[in-house]
Formats: sequence, structure tokens, C-alpha cells
Amino acid sequence: MAEVVDFIDKIKRYYKFTPYELRGMIICILAVAFIISFKEWGITKFDFEVGVYNLFNAILIVALSILVHDAGQRLCGLAIGYRVEFRMWTFGLVFALILAFISNGNFWLIIPSGFLLHHLAGPRLGWFRYGINYFGQAMVALAGPLFTLMLVILLKILGGFFMSQLIHKAIVFNVIYAITSLLPIPPLDGSKIYFGSRMLYAFALPAIVASTILMIIDVPVFFSLVLSLLIGIALWLVYYISFERRLYMGVK
Repeated sequence: MAEVVDFIDKIKRYYKFTPYELRGMIICILAVAFIISFKEWGITKFDFEVGVYNLFNAILIVALSILVHDAGQRLCGLAIGYRVEFRMWTFGLVFALILAFISNGNFWLIIPSGFLLHHLAGPRLGWFRYGINYFGQAMVALAGPLFTLMLVILLKILGGFFMSQLIHKAIVFNVIYAITSLLPIPPLDGSKIYFGSRMLYAFALPAIVASTILMIIDVPVFFSLVLSLLIGIALWLVYYISFERRLYMGVK
């Protein structure tokens, strides 16, 4: 009970966004929403009203997705004594916008941001490896794609009752968002997971990618999760036997 009260207190004190974070998040939401609604400004010719309507829907999808992704990392960070700071990735957004123009909106590259960790000296007292460490950073980074996966599951369940174009687009967007965020490119989540623990990355990458792809091709949620877990374990074993085990044993 004391742990729950302490966690709630940390949320109240450290969860809030700074003005710098809010500005970066708003820019990310608008830029990514423009990317995913780029080809929806009229089917045969430019239509401003249709474009604005689709852009508004895209903003709703992207805002929800980024906030959920960020919430997972913030909550995980606070649980282990870190404050997470949202950081817009300007180069990633510019590159994604260029690809959207080149592909006429057919190619979505969702790489809007990364994060920084701030050590909370008081809440971290008593923790092993007191300061900021690579494995702790990896766990915080992994929470983002996991929360995105949970959002996909929730949307799939809602879609089972009343599937709409908006829900379908939100599912597709979050599948792409989860996969691209796991790319091992700084400052994306995948780079922090990879450098924090290669073994964790070897399991998380195939498991999350498999689960999201299985869900988007209408495999039931339960079977998607079970199959993705098995795929993750199998590829983790392959990676361990082929690389990590040989490295530890000094086998070339």
C-alpha cells in the first residue's frame, strides 16, 4: 500500500509536461498528422474541406497514440525513480515529411521523438545501481511500444463491436508506430533497448512486430499474443545460441 501511495505521489509531482515538451509534442502531432492525411485531401482533386476533416481525424489519432506511448514511458520511469522528458526529433520529422511528399503520402515513417531521463535523487535511494544506467533506460524505452501494443489491442476490441475507418486507420498507424519506434536508431526507443540489453531487444523486437502484424491481418487478439510470444522466444533462443553464447565462450 505504501508503494502505491508513493507512486501516486511521484505522478503528482513529476508527471507534468514542461512548456518545452508541450511545444515539441504539438509540433510532432501536427507534423505526423499531416503525413498520414497527406493523400486524403480529395480523391481526384484537391478539396480543402475534405482535407481539413481528414487532418482533424489524423490529429486525434496521432495525439492519442503519442500520449499513450509517452505515458507508458513516464509511468515506468517514475516507478524506478526517473523523470522522462519528451524530446522532439527534428531530423526524423523532416525526413518523414520529405518521404511523404516523395511517395505522395503512401509511405509513413513515424519517427517523431525520443526521450531523456532525469535522475530523481530522492526516489532512487536504495536502488541497485543508483544513477541512470543503460538497463533502466532500456526498460523505460520498452514501455512505450508496449503501451502502443496495448492501445492496438484495445482498438481491435472496439473494432469488433463497431469497426469504422477511423478505428482501422488508428490501428494501422499504431502498428507502424510500434514497429518504427523499435528501430535501433538514436534517439528512437529501439536504440535505447538495444544498447541497454541486446538479449531484451532480441526478444522484444520480434515479439512486438509479430503481434502487431498478426493483429492487423485480423488474427484474433489472443492467438496473436500467444503466437508472438512463441516467435519472440524462438528468435531469442536463436540469437542467444548463434551470437551471445558464442561471444561469452570466446568462439569465433
